[in-house]
Amino acid sequence: MSRRINLTIGALATTIFSLSALSIAEAQAPKPSDFKISNIRQRQLSAPDYGNAGADLGGVSSTANKQWLMMEVTFQTEPDWADEITLKYYVLMGRGKDTQLFTGEATHLNVSRGNRHYSAMFVHPSTIDRFGSGKVEAVAVQMYYQGRLVDQASDPAARQRWWEQYQPKAGYLLKPSDSPWSVVAHKRYEAYKSTP
Repeated sequence: MSRRINLTIGALATTIFSLSALSIAEAQAPKPSDFKISNIRQRQLSAPDYGNAGADLGGVSSTANKQWLMMEVTFQTEPDWADEITLKYYVLMGRGKDTQLFTGEATHLNVSRGNRHYSAMFVHPSTIDRFGSGKVEAVAVQMYYQGRLVDQASDPAARQRWWEQYQPKAGYLLKPSDSPWSVVAHKRYEAYKSTP
């Protein structure tokens, strides 16, 4: 009888310990509120001038003096480390039947706790000229952690998800490494996951 009581008490203690450990693990797991987009900024700017660095390539491109679109996101993270954070970018150009929605994705690796992380994507001047007549109507960004949407923002600010109203086109948004800013991008932006 006392052996049965000891086994029951042991099983009960093991169950309580397991439930406590599970509760602690759940309390320490990152929550969607641990990730926040604090700013989204879009601006058009000329490519940096690296002097005669490209002289050996021949002539200057017809887009050399045209404006690129830079979309930069400032975001915050609360966990000590996030293995991966994915930002999905949306760019709206044109109006009416000529409206085009371009999408791109940036996954950042090994993001430490902090409130001033940066991510960016760029749009080539010829894309802006062809589809937006030189201007961009709106940009939006969605942030994902472990496959879950944790935050989103739009510039200009919008209550509805306007990017869900259009058929997206991928391949037009460029990571900093694919832009004229590749030389200096590592100084500002979180590490980008390379794509095979």
